[in-house]
Amino acid sequence: MNAANADRVLVRLLREAALPLGVRVEALGEGWILRLTWPASAGSSARTPRVRHVHGYAFDLNPAATHMIACDKAATAEVLASAGVACVPHRLVLHPSMSKFVPMREGSWRAMLEAFEAWGQDVVVKENDGTGGRGVSRCRSVIELERAAYGLFMRHESLAVCPYVPIASETRLVMLDGACVLAYEKVRATVVGDGVRSVLRLMGESGAEGGTGTGSGGLSQAATASLLENLAEDERGLLTRVPALGQRVPLNWRHNLGQGATARLVDASEGAMGEHVGLARAAAAAMNLRFGSVDVVRDEAGKLRILEVNSGVMMEFLARALPEGEALARRVYGAALRAMGE
Repeated sequence: MNAANADRVLVRLLREAALPLGVRVEALGEGWILRLTWPASAGSSARTPRVRHVHGYAFDLNPAATHMIACDKAATAEVLASAGVACVPHRLVLHPSMSKFVPMREGSWRAMLEAFEAWGQDVVVKENDGTGGRGVSRCRSVIELERAAYGLFMRHESLAVCPYVPIASETRLVMLDGACVLAYEKVRATVVGDGVRSVLRLMGESGAEGGTGTGSGGLSQAATASLLENLAEDERGLLTRVPALGQRVPLNWRHNLGQGATARLVDASEGAMGEHVGLARAAAAAMNLRFGSVDVVRDEAGKLRILEVNSGVMMEFLARALPEGEALARRVYGAALRAMGE
């Protein structure tokens, strides 16, 4: 088994949860696939034991079409919007090699320019099926739009364009059969200016508040490297500016845990998070999603919308970064395992 896959928190926790249930866990495909085999029930006439799989972080609970839609940002937005669920719109843009799937005379570029204009010449371009904030660019000029599109088309046959939304908060809600079993806010790392040092110096010498994992309040080396790697050229230039005394500066406009943000647990009860839970439940119902995560954003005007839906539930960062993170992941994965056995 591949060492990196074998070291996943998911693998260990599923093995632990499977043991008292008598479920056999086998690793396939270098550990990226797990085959779960339930024992035959006493007195059951079925000769074939129940078998389920986990592929990556996707459990054998969601319909195939649901999984495919959740892996497609534009398709997710289309389905949610058609069901009347508030979401951030995403427009699919296909590589020119896929021209037979778009109007021949119009192509994809005109649609992308129309979206750019309609959304105030401030859009986000991203991999249509990407995760972790990789390949995500904010574009405020046609040149930036071209650069982002060409860069993604070198590696992908499609991309998604959406309006830039000034996000005040982003909360991930893990849903299982209509119930929110875990909720946490993704808190961006920030530095506080002293009027003397640049943002980059503050990162290195004082650490970042809300950053992932060094224990001293600063970013880990891995998180810092990932953050810097994903910053655009103009964003890197901002690292040299000197913030005023007491000025709080976010290091990244993205809220990804792998790019410096950290997780802050929030009360998942409907009393505390009723509007968030209701919106996430509506999104899950619209997509026939049994188990997955729903990212709900609140913009600076206070409006809630769905940013994306994931049919896989990855909790590696959460389990490793929070003192109680592993216990939370064990509870969530254990519940999903029991649901697969029902």
